[in-house]
Amino acid sequence: MPRLIEHLVEPHRLLLYWQARESKMRSRHLVGELFKRDDKVVLVYDLDSPELAEAKRLGFRGYPAFPMRQAEHNHQVLEAFTRRLPPRSRRDFGRYLELRAIPEDANISDFALLGYSGAKLPNDGFELVHPFDNPPEAFEVLIEIAGFRHESQLEITDLQVGSSVQFVHEPDNPVDTDAICIESAGRKLGYVPRGHLDMLHRMLDEGATLEGEVFRINGTTERPLVYVLTRILKDDHPVHALKMQA
Repeated sequence: MPRLIEHLVEPHRLLLYWQARESKMRSRHLVGELFKRDDKVVLVYDLDSPELAEAKRLGFRGYPAFPMRQAEHNHQVLEAFTRRLPPRSRRDFGRYLELRAIPEDANISDFALLGYSGAKLPNDGFELVHPFDNPPEAFEVLIEIAGFRHESQLEITDLQVGSSVQFVHEPDNPVDTDAICIESAGRKLGYVPRGHLDMLHRMLDEGATLEGEVFRINGTTERPLVYVLTRILKDDHPVHALKMQA
């Protein structure tokens, strides 16, 4: 059985990304944030954001039930987004958690589960991302490799669950100078999705190390999906210190 997430971090906010299905670049846009405020969850659109303006140009019209006529919504926001998750009463809910690298018996809130799972649905292009604003010395996140179908130098049959991966910053990348390539044995697999880039760069700037292994391989022949369990060790974590000495 592959390793699972060992350090669950309760988020204070979640980032709402939207992907334009018709866009050639299939780029993700940060269109809003979910905040905890008192005993409610609030959805906020940054209506002055150039990124939101670009998303609107590509067809973004707001999250269903929360129109952009107003910048902030606070009525049943959490309830609306948790509809993207399966009910906890389902017999296979434990399996749903494990497929997302979360232990079956984990004590995880709905808000955290939205961030850890991404809460993606097949056809609407939305995804929620945990920003890990104040993480512990060691924590994990499950990352779906972006661009595997077009970028990978390995066939899906060449990969095995448990295979180690490496993260390589590409400052000369012509599309995004923040791009982080994911490799296995020196061969490109794809890239870190945009929603996780800021967090990983923040951790790298603080001296953290990144470790990853292939956690799950699924999808279809036409659209294979590869997920990497990524472990982040900050520079003051004992394991990190031992590796630096070695």
